[in-house]
Amino acid sequence: MINPYWELVILLCLINIIFTVSLNLILGYNGQFSLGHAGFLAIGAYASGSLTANFGWPLWAGVLMAIVFAIIGAVIIGYPCLRLRGDYLAIATLGFAEIIRIIANAPKLKPYFGGATGMQNIKSFYKYIPDTGGLNGVGNLLFTCLFALLLIGLVVWGIWAFSNMLQRTLNRLASWPYWRWSLLGVIGVLVVIFSKHISLAFLDIFQFGNMLHKVSFSSQQWVLFLLFVATVAITTWMVRNYLNSVPGRAVVAIREDEIAATNLGVNCTWMKLQNFMFGSALAGLAGAMLAHTLPLFKPTDFNFFKSVDVLLMVVLGGMGSITGSFVGATIITILLEALRFLGQWRLVFYSLILILFMIFRPSGLLGAAEIGRLIKFKAQRGFKRLAADRDEPKPEVDDA
Repeated sequence: MINPYWELVILLCLINIIFTVSLNLILGYNGQFSLGHAGFLAIGAYASGSLTANFGWPLWAGVLMAIVFAIIGAVIIGYPCLRLRGDYLAIATLGFAEIIRIIANAPKLKPYFGGATGMQNIKSFYKYIPDTGGLNGVGNLLFTCLFALLLIGLVVWGIWAFSNMLQRTLNRLASWPYWRWSLLGVIGVLVVIFSKHISLAFLDIFQFGNMLHKVSFSSQQWVLFLLFVATVAITTWMVRNYLNSVPGRAVVAIREDEIAATNLGVNCTWMKLQNFMFGSALAGLAGAMLAHTLPLFKPTDFNFFKSVDVLLMVVLGGMGSITGSFVGATIITILLEALRFLGQWRLVFYSLILILFMIFRPSGLLGAAEIGRLIKFKAQRGFKRLAADRDEPKPEVDDA
């Protein structure tokens, strides 16, 4: 099974993916700058946590009401502000998020929201998952192997993409065709030198030694992973279908030119509000998932810096790209944990890395591209090269 610490990190990555997609709908696809998106995450977390812990509601009802309350909050703040242009929505959402945080921190509401000390008596997802008996060990083994292979694939792809990016940068200084292979060689040497430490870290994350022990057969880890992965997949499917529908295309048209969209008969105010409600609903869902994953959360966990974090996830991955939301949320979530040993200097290095990305990749890692389109483009370019090589006339050979 997977180390409990890294299990929490993986679950936070999946939650942040949904949270990042929700802001990308508003910022990347609609062009509306929301600077208080953490407020809707707080609404979902406190709504689901309070209803299930204090009023005995079932989990599904708490999650559903978290989404409903987030939509209500989106209507309250979006209806008067989406009629305005410029940075007014950013200022309004920022104030709205602060109002939510102050309400959650109010002493009179401490029996319901926990006050400054936070909510601690919320049942985790494990309390709601039924025991599957002997399937737990097999399920944990399969999901551990799946995530191990996924991690190896992401590391290999990341090294290759990083070497390509450095090659393009170094070619500006000195054109040399072997930059990529030289960098890969250096990385390979470093992997060989630190192979022992890398293998120990890998075995610490993926505890294959516990697969046949009682802890593996009693743990319901694979069910929780399956639930989170299915939620992310369903959410992504819904967002993709929405963007390919008439309202989704109207939202993108508003981003490109609102005046032209209005002249074509698009009700811009309603479309922007509809999109804002959809994005806020996804943020409420992410908040409900966060409430039943963390053992403790406080009002300070939903402050301005949380909104900045999700904004950086969107910008780093690429605005207007669902795949970019996956990449940006995963990188920043893992980066914050990997730099935790630096203490207060963690945010300094974290900021420097982001500044470098913004200098060399201002449109984000993927821009507005999707992984499916990239694979299709690569395949088409490869077929064109094969067809060109096949149709190229062969040089004539003189028999004399």
